[in-house]
Amino acid sequence: MKNIKLLTLTLLVLIGLVSCMDENKVLAIPPSGALVTITPDGTSVFDLNDASGSIYSGELKDATNNVESYTLMASVYYKSSRTESAAVEVYSTSTFPANMAVSAADALAALGLTTSDVTPGDLVQFRAVITTTDGRSFDHTTLNGDATGEALLGAYTWDVPFFCPFVTADAVGTYDVVVGDNIFGWAPAAPTVEAVATDVGIRFVDMFGPGKHLNVTVDPETAAATGRSELLADSTFGYSGPYINQSGSAYFFSCTGSYEALFGTCVDLGCFSASTYPVPVTLTRR
Repeated sequence: MKNIKLLTLTLLVLIGLVSCMDENKVLAIPPSGALVTITPDGTSVFDLNDASGSIYSGELKDATNNVESYTLMASVYYKSSRTESAAVEVYSTSTFPANMAVSAADALAALGLTTSDVTPGDLVQFRAVITTTDGRSFDHTTLNGDATGEALLGAYTWDVPFFCPFVTADAVGTYDVVVGDNIFGWAPAAPTVEAVATDVGIRFVDMFGPGKHLNVTVDPETAAATGRSELLADSTFGYSGPYINQSGSAYFFSCTGSYEALFGTCVDLGCFSASTYPVPVTLTRR
């Protein structure tokens, strides 16, 4: 009996609370945002020697089940001038899942460009606009950091670089060489240097003096390059075994004959901070 009375009292209290609730103070549940995911299955670079065959593709899915349309825009970022073209539409869909595919040729044609208008290292910047079934619009500027990028995250913003495969025979020859100022005093022995082929890439012979070569290993499929010099001196600042080693990523494009990278200075005990003491190196084929 006591339990029945207690239950009845509880119900009366709850009813009273509900009846006294000010509906104007009840926060409405906000509508969900919009997210289209992408699972890429094509190339991650655009080969300037095969613009039609270089295709960025993937499956698009409506992750929030409220997407009315997905529109993909593209622009070109020019590395040398650090400028950007106007953006144009290159793909759109209102059906999900969808198989999206954009070739380098498609993107360039939509932008009114040809392969001669871009160089390796320039980027196609893909940016999406998503409209929901209730008419709201989202793009990469309205996202937080968790919803950007490719793979299984948001298909809102990503970049695809132009490149050309590395062909060793095309990379050999005479190069102009520039090494930026640095506190360690390394400088090229001459304003030009000869590049010869190795089993893994290119050697810039005697770049810092007799026997002091710069060796660059290159992935022929992506043109990604990593450089390291031979021993440059007996010591520097009292540390033995100084050499320079590439810091960060870089490319060696044989079709344009260009290799540009930042180097850190290293010794037997380790490397000085490349971010604090970077050594810029630029080599350009004549």
